[in-house]
Amino acid sequence: MVAVGAVALAGCSGAGPAPGSTTSAATGTGDFAEWRLVDPAKVTPDTTTLQLEVSRAGCADGVTGQVLAPQVTVQARRIIIQVDVAPLPGGAYSCQSNDWVPLTVELSEPVGDRELFDALCLDSVRLTHSYCVDGGVRWRP
Repeated sequence: MVAVGAVALAGCSGAGPAPGSTTSAATGTGDFAEWRLVDPAKVTPDTTTLQLEVSRAGCADGVTGQVLAPQVTVQARRIIIQVDVAPLPGGAYSCQSNDWVPLTVELSEPVGDRELFDALCLDSVRLTHSYCVDGGVRWRP
């Protein structure tokens, strides 16, 4: 079952509504980004709104840039959230840490007893990177 919730992007401009969303947001596949929960302690099985922070996974002179609408896949044991960022123009970029951009994700149903999983870590090459040290699981019930 696939569910895409409403998305609110703080400080980002949008290109159009995401499928199933009530807020304008750019959609599509872009460059890889990681996400983290702002306050994991606030997530409960009844939670339907997630407060995230997003950071571009690649070199970008310290700037994450425009966050695209997330893709949310609800499964029996986990909720997979993929967040991409708008591609950068060609050129060389320094590899300092990128900033964190706030993102609110509205789920179509409560978290329940499912893990929250960052889709970035589904890529076996990225699984060995520091942002996947937790195996991609950002929250466990």
